Amino acid sequence: MIRQSDGISLSAIITPENVVFIEGSPSKEEAVRLLTEKMLPQVGGIISRKALFDRVAEVEKLNQVLESGFYIPHAKFPELDGFHAVLGILPEGFTDAVTGLKVRALILLLSPHKPAFFQRHLNMLSLLSQTFQPELIDQLAALKDPVAVLALIKSK
Repeated sequence: MIRQSDGISLSAIITPENVVFIEGSPSKEEAVRLLTEKMLPQVGGIISRKALFDRVAEVEKLNQVLESGFYIPHAKFPELDGFHAVLGILPEGFTDAVTGLKVRALILLLSPHKPAFFQRHLNMLSLLSQTFQPELIDQLAALKDPVAVLALIKSK
């Protein structure tokens, strides 16, 4: 069962439509750009393409790859009322230039930039970092089907 963060489950923000398999070894910036493209249909009616890409690019420089090799680029927007996410699976992965860690899974997380949502945002980041550990990432990198990805995440 997927653990919850303030009543928000990972299955509520990660759907089969929001799982992207990225082939090859893109740079960290290229991987984030691909996930941002995939995110656009979720938030395009609320946030302009330029605002989305600019903000994600700005904060992406501040986010660090976790020791587990999982990467969570995240940004906040006042226009949002809830979480939005896109999960990227990279079977070959990329090596982060700053940490030297191999990244084979990352999630772009957008959340509301509202005081009442601050703790929920931190709780979600914690839930993601606890869930996406090396064993799970290895298993995810071997999959090819978004439904199988979600089933595996739910089993953790």
